Amino acid sequence: MSISIKELNKQISVISLDIKKNDYNEKVKSILNDYRKKANIPGFRKGFVPLGLIKKQYEIPVKVDEINKLVQSKLTQFITEKNLSLLGTPVPIDNEKINWSDDDISLNFEIAKTPEFKLNYKLKKSVDYYKIIADKSMVENQIESIQNQYGKLISLSKIEKNSNLVVIISNDDIELNKEINIASDRLSKKSFDTISKLKVGDSVSLDTDKIFKAKGDLEALSGIEKEKIESISKVNFEIKEFNKTEKAKLEKSLYDKIYKENTPKNQTEFKTRVKEEIEKQFVNQSDQKFLNDVTDELIKSLKIDLPEDFIKKLIKINSKDPLTDEDIQKEYDNSKNGLKYQLIESKLLEDNDIKIDHLMIKDFAEKSIKNQMIAYGQPEPKKEDLEKISSRILSNEEEVKRMTHQLISEKLLSVYKEKINKKVKETTYEKYIELAYKKND
Repeated sequence: MSISIKELNKQISVISLDIKKNDYNEKVKSILNDYRKKANIPGFRKGFVPLGLIKKQYEIPVKVDEINKLVQSKLTQFITEKNLSLLGTPVPIDNEKINWSDDDISLNFEIAKTPEFKLNYKLKKSVDYYKIIADKSMVENQIESIQNQYGKLISLSKIEKNSNLVVIISNDDIELNKEINIASDRLSKKSFDTISKLKVGDSVSLDTDKIFKAKGDLEALSGIEKEKIESISKVNFEIKEFNKTEKAKLEKSLYDKIYKENTPKNQTEFKTRVKEEIEKQFVNQSDQKFLNDVTDELIKSLKIDLPEDFIKKLIKINSKDPLTDEDIQKEYDNSKNGLKYQLIESKLLEDNDIKIDHLMIKDFAEKSIKNQMIAYGQPEPKKEDLEKISSRILSNEEEVKRMTHQLISEKLLSVYKEKINKKVKETTYEKYIELAYKKND
């Protein structure tokens, strides 16, 4: 077999393969003889079917299959040896016109070289980096949440606004008898007014559709199916307790409980620390937007000549369903920016010597497992348990792809922050959301 390459232009070349009979004949003979030994054809004993009959039925399909295997192997070897960087895969040219009965077969494949381009980190305009600032309301809400979290539960003699009540709700018809804790602000005004006249130990019958402000609360709190709730008109409330949380005071004893190190000395330092912690939680969102915005700018600013006709051929041959020219054009228009970014990403990884290996993915998986367990209040897993969990995750191909993508994003973000000219803009979270959604629209 001989193989050669001819350059049509800077992007497109044609690889030609000339296959001679002696390249495939022995293999085809061997397979046909094997078929002859195993064939069960009426009128012939097994193993004694005439070879001519076997050839008539199977020679061309076997020949085509063996030549295709040979060609794929030779193509791969040739591309590797020539160190050809290709866009997509080789596309057969007029191979459907081949007469497979001929002894000598010639096959041609069109290939597209990966477009050459230079990365330019000096974009025409700087890219905005949105630093999300926690406003006064956000800080105050967080401090109130902390005060409630570390507050003291005190009993009440009757229901109050922003209090809680512990009740036993019951209805014999649907076998309901359950103790539940209800925030007073979930009650309808009518229910609140009725219960405000009660004391601990009292009972009252309430209309099922008028107990809560929101529909579905009775099902959610009772755990009873909607159909059963709808089959009754009333439930009984037996008051077990009224209580509310007395907020923790903003003083040193509270700060000592929250912080092990660098404890705030006063309210001003405490509020500053809370503000910093809130803003730290927003960094990932700011980073992700910056990463996406830089990506968009690189796609827009870098001139990358894609071989449009070749890509359209790839789209056509890779489609399961027949496509019209209009369908192919639409598919190309939808995919060209994605193709450009794949080329840009590969160039970024190459130019900045970024490599993601198995050890990095394993470390990433183990850190994720530890962080998840800490978030759920669980102790850090033992080394052997961590190995088992990470091994199970790493056996999932989709999970490995996801983690690889995340690692690449982290590396590229570092490159962008170092090399791309950025303009830091402070904004509130509400305005940031408006910006993010406006761009998506």
